[in-house]
Amino acid sequence: MKTTVRILTTLALIAGLNHANAQEAQENSDATPALLLSFDAQSTGTQAQLTWVMENETNCKYFVIERSGSTGGYDSIGVVIGIDNNNNQTTYTYNDTHMLNGDNYYRLRQVNLQNDYKYSKVIMLFSNQMNSQMSIYPNPAVQSLNYNIASATNQQVIVQVYSIAGVALMTTQQQLYVGNNQQNIAITGLKDGNYILKVTSFDGSTRFVQSFVKVM
Repeated sequence: MKTTVRILTTLALIAGLNHANAQEAQENSDATPALLLSFDAQSTGTQAQLTWVMENETNCKYFVIERSGSTGGYDSIGVVIGIDNNNNQTTYTYNDTHMLNGDNYYRLRQVNLQNDYKYSKVIMLFSNQMNSQMSIYPNPAVQSLNYNIASATNQQVIVQVYSIAGVALMTTQQQLYVGNNQQNIAITGLKDGNYILKVTSFDGSTRFVQSFVKVM
């Protein structure tokens, strides 16, 4: 009888400890993890403005802004401290005042209080330092987009439209002639938003890049 009582008592103690440990783990866990609601970027000349929105932010230590060029490999270019703002939304901004020539890829590394981290999606922007020989209009555009390019030779070019996330949505070929060229592309199939127009020679030696906005 005494043996049975000891066994029951031991089981009760184990059950109590397990319950206490489970309760403590639940209290220490991030019951409502911080959510990255959006991450966007815009380019103005040689500068980029990054904007992101967080929600349920109770376990966020800081954000590391990382940038990569067309050759690959991410570098940290800035840090933004997180704000404890539970059950509310917080908007953050960061300005990259020295964009790389050409392609710029941005991502966020969100670090929590335990120094664990996770990455955001990647956003691509083009530097406008290369655009002295190309202009586009109208901007914003509705149904079609015109671009003017001064070409030194007769050449075929590849014309592409990218999303700001770096996804090629449209690709076509057009002929340029010596002198000023005005070309037109239809954009009725695009949704409202920000896009990148990229015109590249077949051998890759010449490239023109410009951002534009599509509206209804």
